[in-house]
Amino acid sequence: MTVSDVTPQQVSDARQGPRVNVSWAARVVVGPQSYLEARVINVSADGLALVCEHAFQSGAVLQVLIALPDFQDHSKYQYPTVQLKAVFHVVKGAKFRIGTRFVHMDAATRAMIDAWVRGG
Repeated sequence: MTVSDVTPQQVSDARQGPRVNVSWAARVVVGPQSYLEARVINVSADGLALVCEHAFQSGAVLQVLIALPDFQDHSKYQYPTVQLKAVFHVVKGAKFRIGTRFVHMDAATRAMIDAWVRGG
């Protein structure tokens, strides 16, 4: 669903839990050796908010590589791939803010995400 023609007051965020504002580099995989640069701008237990120069249809399943810093030591990074489902996107200037929900990630990545959400 494109909500670019909907005012912010009409757009509701379905996430119930807390979210943490972050600024993590990310890449959306679009082909075998092709990707789009993106940025994770917030994280919750349910999903991520991304900013990207490309929109994705609601329901699209995305493979996203994240530069995920260790919560205790921000100089250490893991680079997991997570599977996300696009829920909505909002046009903001020349970029899109994309709301997603987690579909799949390994247990170690889940633990790192949970640490960020709890410690946020």
